[in-house]
Amino acid sequence: MAGTGIHRIRGEEYPFGEMGHKSATFSELFDDASVDEAAVQRELAREGVAMEKLREAGTQSYPPPQDTLDLHGCTAQEAEVKALRFVEGARRRGILTVRIITGKGLHSPGGKAVLPDTIEQVLGLLKKEGGITSFQWDKKVKSKSGSLLVYL
Repeated sequence: MAGTGIHRIRGEEYPFGEMGHKSATFSELFDDASVDEAAVQRELAREGVAMEKLREAGTQSYPPPQDTLDLHGCTAQEAEVKALRFVEGARRRGILTVRIITGKGLHSPGGKAVLPDTIEQVLGLLKKEGGITSFQWDKKVKSKSGSLLVYL
């Protein structure tokens, strides 16, 4: 029926002589989808080239942190899992820079910070495997900082 939003098959009779919209064949729809897919592939290629140039330019050209993970209150094992998931998720979303807050350990039992060392090791492995470009302590010195900047 006209105006119902129900698409009719080409050549199908409409009640009361109503005229419907021209239906597309499967091949016409497929061809349109192929054009869109090609456009998507071109755009992804352009973005890939742009991101590669950004990485080559060094961390100075990276944007400020676009997302943050706060690990306060986590055990070392929990922090390791959360950090890995966070970095992987950020990479999938196309984020370039993230901040991971480990804290300074001021409230840790015995006053000894555990998370900074744990997360630094995790990020070191990710860098070695090519999962991230680099990382650095937010205030350039580990003992003065409670967070890391991670460049994906």
